This record gives sequence, C-alpha cells and structure tokens, in this order.
Amino acid sequence: MSPKKTILRELSRTHDQSDGEGHARPASIPGFSQQPEKYQKAVNDLLQARLIEGRKDEDGHMTIAVNAHRISDVRKALRPAWSHPAVWSLVLVAAIVGVMFVI
Repeated sequence: MSPKKTILRELSRTHDQSDGEGHARPASIPGFSQQPEKYQKAVNDLLQARLIEGRKDEDGHMTIAVNAHRISDVRKALRPAWSHPAVWSLVLVAAIVGVMFVI
C-alpha cells in the first residue's frame, strides 16, 4: 500500500475511534520508521491537498489528523479499486460487448 493510503487509513481509523478528535504523530504510523523520507513527503503532499491537518501537541511535536471537512474525499481515496465507478463502467461495457458476440 502506498504511503499516502497508509497514512489516510491510520488517520481515518483514529478519527473514527475518537469521534473526530484523534490526532497522531507521523512517526507512530506503521511504515514511517522504515521509510521516513517517503512518508514525510506523503504527509507534506496530504497537508498541501488539505486532506489532513497538522498542529503541535503539548510537547511541541507535530501531530496530524484527517480534515473533518474533507472526510468524504478521504473515504473516496481509501475505497477499494473494484468499487470505483470507472471499473464498474468498464465491466458493464465488457458485458455488453460479450452479449453482442453471443447473439
């Protein structure tokens, strides 16, 4: 799974468990310690896209959370590939073409 999806999945899980108030340190996200450069770039990209928001905790460390105003966009980004409308359109077109060859 890509670093962006991993970050969004973990933050979405934290958001759901804490009723929208869940912040997490980026270093606590699985995979961050193995590839910190990739994950830091992904955090920066998600902050720039405003899918997540950042703030400092009481210790002065950066914490991130899902942007509550963009939760629907986060859920779209996390949905499986088979549930994407373009995939279903392709399946429908393939089925129509298949039926045309049978008839």
